[in-house]
Amino acid sequence: MLDLLNSVILLGMVQGAALAAVLAARKKDRVANRILAALVGAISLMLLFGLLQRRWGLTSNPHLLGLGIPLPFLLGPLLYLYVVALTRPAARFEARWLVHGLPFAVDVLYTSQIFYLRSGTEKLALVEAYRAGQIPPSLRLVEVLLVVQAMSYLVASFFALRRYARKIEGYFSDLARIDLRWLMAMVLAHATVWSIVTATTLLRTAGFAPASLEGFSQAIQLGSAAVVFLTGYMSLWQPALFEKAQAARVAEPEPEAAPRPLPKYQRNRLDDDDAAELARKLKARMEDGKLYRDATLTLQMLADEVGATPHMLSQVLNLQVGKSFFVFVNSYRAEALMAALADPSQRHRGVLELALEAGFNSKSTLNSFFKRYTGRTPSEFRLLRATAKTAGISTS
Repeated sequence: MLDLLNSVILLGMVQGAALAAVLAARKKDRVANRILAALVGAISLMLLFGLLQRRWGLTSNPHLLGLGIPLPFLLGPLLYLYVVALTRPAARFEARWLVHGLPFAVDVLYTSQIFYLRSGTEKLALVEAYRAGQIPPSLRLVEVLLVVQAMSYLVASFFALRRYARKIEGYFSDLARIDLRWLMAMVLAHATVWSIVTATTLLRTAGFAPASLEGFSQAIQLGSAAVVFLTGYMSLWQPALFEKAQAARVAEPEPEAAPRPLPKYQRNRLDDDDAAELARKLKARMEDGKLYRDATLTLQMLADEVGATPHMLSQVLNLQVGKSFFVFVNSYRAEALMAALADPSQRHRGVLELALEAGFNSKSTLNSFFKRYTGRTPSEFRLLRATAKTAGISTS
């Protein structure tokens, strides 16, 4: 069983090293992919150091013990920075991000003092004492701080994804190729492994000896190997998101500039009357011009149609209309599709054909939004309307 575990971990480590190299060399989303390469590389190093410790550290080479102890302090920050770099476009690594590495640096210094600088005999004695449950209070505190740090970064990653979702809903009318459900799944996978780490830490704090928690330790290693595969391969399959996230930023407020005369819809803020007028103009252009039928419609394109800035149009949609750009446009598409599905003269045409004509550009957006809007799938809606008409005819 132990040999099988070691084989799986070794495979994960090799795959992780290969993935890290591929990600570091990718040209698209360069900053994000290099951060992800560092994350995958750190996990792979942890697996390698753990394997070396089990095979040789406890016997002939005690200096192989504990080499990966500080590495977990990098995992939460690197995952968060990957999410940030992917959803808030950065052309290069920002120096201020280095502050996220301070806990790792402090732990390296701490571990050097209490462990790394000791002799091989002392290291073996410390490991045996640890496995027997004789854990120094300072080390218990470090373990608790590690879990708190990791969970804090997971929560921060979750909210960063939520902000990104609101941002792209405010700019794009179709999200099929740019939503980050895959990245949310990645965050949840990391959270699962950290949940096992948390449980292990709580049990150790309650007095359980680390040696009695070996099953948890193996689960953490296997989970880490699985996360390497998930993180690396899922990221390789995804389209470049840098340009999309960068484009969506035009809907965000810009820093105040020096005052100057601007057309009514170009001012940084609109008063209530101007906002109401722009809302009326917007709805008129959507209904008369059927702009929603353009599957590539963006906030910038719609702003150009009504002579406003993207930020001002976003303000009107949120405050006057009460909808994000995504919901606003797709509501028109859903209404157009509902009318077509209920039209007996369109009965010979397929649902997807009618949906494309209404402006939907992907089956995923069509099915998810239409059901969210009507409570039914397009096929269910068509069947219901056909059944209602038949019942009406038979009873008339």
